[in-house]
Amino acid sequence: MTDMSTLSFTVVPNRDLTTQQRDHILNLCSQAYEEDFSPYMELLGDATHLMVSDEGELVSHAAWLPRELRAEGLPPLRSAYVEAMATLPDRQGKGYGCAVLSTIPALIGDDYDIAALSPSEADFYARRGWELWLGPLAYQHREGLVETPEEEVMIYRLFHTPSALDISASLETDWRPGEVW
Repeated sequence: MTDMSTLSFTVVPNRDLTTQQRDHILNLCSQAYEEDFSPYMELLGDATHLMVSDEGELVSHAAWLPRELRAEGLPPLRSAYVEAMATLPDRQGKGYGCAVLSTIPALIGDDYDIAALSPSEADFYARRGWELWLGPLAYQHREGLVETPEEEVMIYRLFHTPSALDISASLETDWRPGEVW
């Protein structure tokens, strides 16, 4: 496990990233996802980045974007949609991702109703308090509502999450380029 005392946490809105920070995030995410992450970086225009460094080296990252989610029976929810959750491959399994996930709620809790993400490994997030959405998922497009039964979404309840939120209800969002969820 990682010595958390050596970690530094930096929060930066996308518009304020330096070229060096952007390059480091791109490199980290490209390594972690084993593909060129450049096209995805373009989709993070409104994101806020959380960068975790260990002794000066960027080792883990996550970003969140404001997105509206609509759960059946509730007013629209202001969601912090977590993207680009990544840790350097040689540092995975050592607690860096856990450090990121345990830091995010305190950073977003006052500004959002809920946190959400599309998990690559649902068990990893579930062990940290994230809940798998059980109801049907869909997105709104020009042609109407498009169901996405093949997708998975997880949510994290925050201080402002309505107590009536039912994870077996339907959940929808708006279409966006790239991956909708």
